[in-house]
Amino acid sequence: MKEVWFWLPDWAVDMAIWEDDLVNVAPQADHTFVPYESMIAQLDDVSRIPGIDKATTVVGWGLGALALMKSSASLKKSDWILLSPFADFCDDSGEWTQQNLRFMAKQCLTNPEPSLNTFAEVFENEFGDWQDDWMAAAKKVNKELLSKGLNYLAEIRVTEPVGEGRNIQVVYGRQDTCVLPAQTLKLKNLLPGASFRERPKAGHWPPLLLL
Repeated sequence: MKEVWFWLPDWAVDMAIWEDDLVNVAPQADHTFVPYESMIAQLDDVSRIPGIDKATTVVGWGLGALALMKSSASLKKSDWILLSPFADFCDDSGEWTQQNLRFMAKQCLTNPEPSLNTFAEVFENEFGDWQDDWMAAAKKVNKELLSKGLNYLAEIRVTEPVGEGRNIQVVYGRQDTCVLPAQTLKLKNLLPGASFRERPKAGHWPPLLLL
């Protein structure tokens, strides 16, 4: 049976901007890069994204990983690869608070640029040119959908074990300044049997995490 991979993006980006690199992780598979807008429309249950129920592997990055874990009861067949995941984006290990994310979400409804710049500043010291790719794509996203994604990050938590009995790989970068490794490692108690792999020279960007 041919492998089918679905890719769920982080906040404000379409992972297809890195398609030429990322498909090399599984070059014989069929790959679907779910647009940010399509994922946001199904945040309550990403299993409703058309075709994802046929996926052999689902890759969730950041916000996409959180939405995938919250939809685990509906997606029973696929393996998972979680990139820079977290149980709580606003926990005390990281740099974000519910208050500032809610403020940014509200601000996005009128002017998204300050919120985008805030994230860009977090990424600015990471290796590679992917910051520019991310920003160019993010500026094209509907402002209401940017706001909805930030509110989801502010409010949603993983509090109970998920993904039991499935093959789960967790990959995170030692240099990640958006989702700190300490935040990802807190998932060890919530992802029974998952394998955790640190990439010492990687930050938040998928091409460095996977290739």
